[in-house]
Amino acid sequence: MNSLILGSGFGLYGYLPAISVHSKFIYLNKKYKSKFLRRNELKKFYNKIKWFNNLSNIINDVDYIVIAIRPIDQFKIVKSLINKKKFKHLFLEKPISNNPKNSMRLIKYLEARKVNYSFGFLFEYLQWYKYLKKKLLKNNRFKIIWHIKINKKNKSWKYKTSQGGGILRYYGIHLIKLIYDLNLINIKSNLMNKNLWRSEFYDNKNNLLEIDLRMAIRDKFKLIYKNKILVNSKNPFQKIINQKKIDPRSFILTKYINQNLFKSPNKYNRNIKFIYFWDKIERNK
Repeated sequence: MNSLILGSGFGLYGYLPAISVHSKFIYLNKKYKSKFLRRNELKKFYNKIKWFNNLSNIINDVDYIVIAIRPIDQFKIVKSLINKKKFKHLFLEKPISNNPKNSMRLIKYLEARKVNYSFGFLFEYLQWYKYLKKKLLKNNRFKIIWHIKINKKNKSWKYKTSQGGGILRYYGIHLIKLIYDLNLINIKSNLMNKNLWRSEFYDNKNNLLEIDLRMAIRDKFKLIYKNKILVNSKNPFQKIINQKKIDPRSFILTKYINQNLFKSPNKYNRNIKFIYFWDKIERNK
């Protein structure tokens, strides 16, 4: 099979190593070539790369597509692609689109055209998530502290809420998906601003999860259970991320891709309900 990756950031250093296992060739825009060559850890994949200038010239050779671009652009790109050809699977990045309303529109559009798709929510593949899920029996209390180092000089879309960035839509969306999947869908408290999201969620068994997500001067991630620190790391993936080695998230992406590549269970209703839940959190400030 052949894959196409759209996106010169996480598409390259995250998805490319993960999807290379299943790809005879990987199509990349020539505009990405300089970035690709600067990443030493990617050079071993060079022989699998086919560079293109015009997408229309290679689209018929593509089976699977990874789209890792700005959320605000994702809907437009998806529409243009699936009008050209029916692909075996679209791997789309969170937060789906730049806001709940447009995310709902995109999911309904994909479902109406019977497109196989999935979104890159990765926490469910992490060991601490599995432990948390196992311990949600009755009257248990957890806390997640996630501090993200802010770069005030960085003007990236990742800091702009209107484009699908910001503390909640870019970072917090991981936690919103986790909370929804664990059925902790009752909101006890909810406080958010540009640099902070603090909230508490509970289920019908009186399990409670407290969230403390904020921009800070250094990276930090902690999972606390009954006042005991279970995870103490710089990030939820518990790995150091640098440009000298394959991004550790690629190994998690490999699990995600393997799970979705050859079968795409119908998650339409759950996806729609998840978007409603996201919207509810944003409205319940």
